[in-house]
Amino acid sequence: MEPPSSPTFSSTFSARRRNYMLSSHRKDGLIAYIKEMLNHSFVLGRPEGYRVTIKEIEDLFDEHYKNPKHSTLKHIVPSMGPTFTPLRLTKAFDMYNKKYAVTSRRFVSPSFNEVRHMLNLAQIMGIGNRLKLISFDGDQTLYADGGNFDRDGELASGMLNLLRGGVYVAVVTAAGYGLDGPKYEVRLEGLLKAIEEAGLDAETAGHLLVLGGSCNYLLRCVLEQGTDKEGLRARLEAVPADEWQNDSIDGPKPLHWPREQTERLMEMAECSFRDSVRDLKLRARIIRKERSVGIIPGGASSVARVAEGHGSKKLKREALDEVVMSAMDRIRCANPKFTIPYWSFNGGRDAWVDAGDKSVGVAALQAWLGIAKDATMHVGDQFLNTGNDVRARNVAPCLWIISPAETAKVLVHVLHECEIERHYTPAHVDRAIKQRPSVVMDVWTGEVVKQA
Repeated sequence: MEPPSSPTFSSTFSARRRNYMLSSHRKDGLIAYIKEMLNHSFVLGRPEGYRVTIKEIEDLFDEHYKNPKHSTLKHIVPSMGPTFTPLRLTKAFDMYNKKYAVTSRRFVSPSFNEVRHMLNLAQIMGIGNRLKLISFDGDQTLYADGGNFDRDGELASGMLNLLRGGVYVAVVTAAGYGLDGPKYEVRLEGLLKAIEEAGLDAETAGHLLVLGGSCNYLLRCVLEQGTDKEGLRARLEAVPADEWQNDSIDGPKPLHWPREQTERLMEMAECSFRDSVRDLKLRARIIRKERSVGIIPGGASSVARVAEGHGSKKLKREALDEVVMSAMDRIRCANPKFTIPYWSFNGGRDAWVDAGDKSVGVAALQAWLGIAKDATMHVGDQFLNTGNDVRARNVAPCLWIISPAETAKVLVHVLHECEIERHYTPAHVDRAIKQRPSVVMDVWTGEVVKQA
């Protein structure tokens, strides 16, 4: 039923929705709660109270792990999702405090990022050596935003060690270049080169997977013979749809979704983006793909088109968040309702609406590979409500990082808990990467724009 058209009712209805969305759009309820609880000990000057509080929170986690829908923690933090393993929060706190002396500080209380680090450590310890599948976001997780994986020797070495240890390594990225392997290869050039130089066999290299468009395009690493000088070359090849989307597999089937719904979703997303461009005076460009619609900076040509506006070089975070939430609100109110999953997110420099999301992607990999949720881990940087990693929390334990350097550091702990031997040879990896020309690619279209 449509609401009455009177201005009073409409403005009230809009304000109610606006205030509801505002309450959580840039917050993480769990970390805020833990930070608040730890602040009591800081304010009272009782450093011995930190560990007592952490132990009580760990007990709440244990209760939530056994009864996620009706736990005390769910009541305190309504946004709390399921947990798939116990969390060793006390042990993680002791380890972190031993190194950084948090409880010795008198003027600076525990921060958001410190709580995030402790939760990451606790989750890694909770999975231990059961890990069989680890998935990574791309931008700001494996490479700089808009960049390529090309020179981080420590991170490349860590991922090679996971592959050697029998763990499936998947890059689950919102970047959607269809099944065009070479375009993904540009983004992951350094990792593929490191695989070549490390001499991995075909089976081990095949444990590297790339899932583009969050859940829509699956590729895997294969080794093929290059020239005599090159030796084996690592490249990405599409996985046949009837292999990972077979009817016999009990998992999400994004390739089986009704075409009518995906097309209607894209049409509605594009209309919403066009309205946002107009209303927010954005100097922006809209990109429409088969299963995603994006909005990006418009470049120099957009200045003449929008005389009074902004965004030709960089779109403001606030504008991108408004674009994202406007699109979600419109799609949520669609009639008839969509029966397929979808997600709208702020990518940092752009905003997108995707058919599907990363929970679909990770769950599809779990089903195809026969790997349980408590043997899976997702690593990403966007766990706020306008991010594209947050929904992965519904199907797997997650690590929240903020940079490729942090990813490299957490992998050290992952390898330790998995009891996988570490072979770090940064100089060797860096030298191997430098042997290949640097390639710069347009991250939105996938076209090569510069080659040294």
